[in-house]
Amino acid sequence: LASSAHASPTSPAADDDGAARKRKRISPGVKRACNDCRQQKLRCNVVAGPGDHYVPCDRCKKHNLKCSIDDGFKRLGKRAAHEEMVKELEKAKARLARYEALGMYLPEETPQSAYTGSYQPSPDGGAPVATMGGNSAFVGANEAAASRSLLDLSQGYRELAPTSYPSITPGTSQTTIGSVTLSESHILDLYQVYFNHYHDFLPVLDPKATYEDYYGHHPLLHWTIVAIAARRYEAKPGLFVELQRPLEEILWTTLSQVPQTYQVCKALALLCAWPLPSASTSQEPTMMMCGIMFQLAMQYGLHRPSHAQDFSRFRMELREEDIADRLNTWATVNIVAQYVSTGMGQPPLSRWAWFTYGLHLDRMKPELQRRCQIEKFCDTVTRTLFTMQRDHIVEVDQAQRGLQIDMYARELGELEVTVLSTSNSSIEILFLKAAALHLRLTAFFDKPGQPNWLADLRNVYIAASALLEHVSEMKAEQFAYVPRYVEQMMLAASVTLLKILNSFYAKHVDTVHGRTLFSRAVGALRKLSVRSNDLPQRLAEVMAQLWLSSGAGEQELFKADTRNDSGEELQLKVRCRSSLSVLYDAIWRWREKAGKAGGDNLIHDIQNPTKLPDT
Repeated sequence: LASSAHASPTSPAADDDGAARKRKRISPGVKRACNDCRQQKLRCNVVAGPGDHYVPCDRCKKHNLKCSIDDGFKRLGKRAAHEEMVKELEKAKARLARYEALGMYLPEETPQSAYTGSYQPSPDGGAPVATMGGNSAFVGANEAAASRSLLDLSQGYRELAPTSYPSITPGTSQTTIGSVTLSESHILDLYQVYFNHYHDFLPVLDPKATYEDYYGHHPLLHWTIVAIAARRYEAKPGLFVELQRPLEEILWTTLSQVPQTYQVCKALALLCAWPLPSASTSQEPTMMMCGIMFQLAMQYGLHRPSHAQDFSRFRMELREEDIADRLNTWATVNIVAQYVSTGMGQPPLSRWAWFTYGLHLDRMKPELQRRCQIEKFCDTVTRTLFTMQRDHIVEVDQAQRGLQIDMYARELGELEVTVLSTSNSSIEILFLKAAALHLRLTAFFDKPGQPNWLADLRNVYIAASALLEHVSEMKAEQFAYVPRYVEQMMLAASVTLLKILNSFYAKHVDTVHGRTLFSRAVGALRKLSVRSNDLPQRLAEVMAQLWLSSGAGEQELFKADTRNDSGEELQLKVRCRSSLSVLYDAIWRWREKAGKAGGDNLIHDIQNPTKLPDT
């Protein structure tokens, strides 16, 4: 019985036996290494026991480590630990990039608390800069933004503008984008090309600034300048094609992160003026980018250049040059928005009340002031004359419409005198002629038989001829760099000649001169191509095919039983694209005539362009 009681697992004797076995395992006679030495596979002289006696090993004392012996300790392999550290590092980098994109940066010395109110002087302003740091997990993005906003509002602090852009595609630098790397000499040469050939058409940038300055403003602006200059860069002919894909990536990545600087508006304005090549008007994102550009400009408060504080959550101290730059950027945004709206036959996005009644207009660049005057006139014409007449219940009074056109024609004449009195450059004349054509294209919306109809046809023919003549007289090294808007107005002028020279009204004009102008226009449009199968090539080929199918100005373009003065062949089926309705109407008719096969064969036709007869 005694033996059975001693063996019982619930008896006190059993507990004593277990304790004895445990003491036996940790008895001084059995040498065991501490946890850290076991992990490193090193010799250990730790003394554990008897009892509670414990002397740490020399290694742990030397390195100030915690020396302990745990029964459940298991050595962790270095490979597994390394892989785990790599995963944690990648997660930390991703989180850091997200918070830096919000404008939050860790100081060099991390404070002990999760968030402190420590501030450092701002190098570019008198107000201090809020810094965020901590050794614990970051708070969520919404909570962080809310905390910073409350601090800014209550204490009047401002944030330091971002000096890096982690949202930009990885590997992007001043000389590298995607898989393209350029030398500094190439970058400098491309900047010189831009300011020598492109800048005068849209003078929003400062030629005195360096490429480092523009990259500091925003990488998208820097690489947009480089890409536009590369359109016809003879030193590296294939560079523009190589830059298109990485530039598109950096563009949409930037917009997806809601950019925090108005300098992005400059890049978008340049990309709307000189879009990346596309083969289809329906797939070209220019109109969409124009809308984003305009909304971002108002979000940054550019429409109130001297009141930027009202649109910011931190204190801003604007200098005179800051106000001037914001004003020039806002003017450029409106100019480009008007280019896009007029050139694509869309409702205008621009706003011009500020130009009439706004402050600080004397700080604007003179060339931008002249351009604003011209585009403000185009906006007025669009809003008053090019209306969707089918949506109006009351019939438009043709007599009143004719009086309005005459009034705007006199206003344009006065504007021409004003502009040319300060600058007689061919670029200003070019945009004035485009504005005149925009006004006179209202002739195709008149009803045949109206008293002023024949006079309007004469005026639109004169305006179209004047634009094409001026373009043909421009120097080749200047014409090759015109913005997309000029190309679109050239197409409208070409279609105007195409329609009138193949109508009853051809007997009232110089048909030989008209055919010559049309042939030159098609040749000039082909020269504007920067990539195979882009829109200038495709639309020039469409114009050539329409010209030949119409009889090259010797017969009517559209079928009619006999020649008469009814003017039905001059009417438009596409009527809701403002002044560019005449172009989209011609494209629609070409598609109707050529069919699907014609569209599929257009690529082949471009490689073997249609030759127009010499005149």
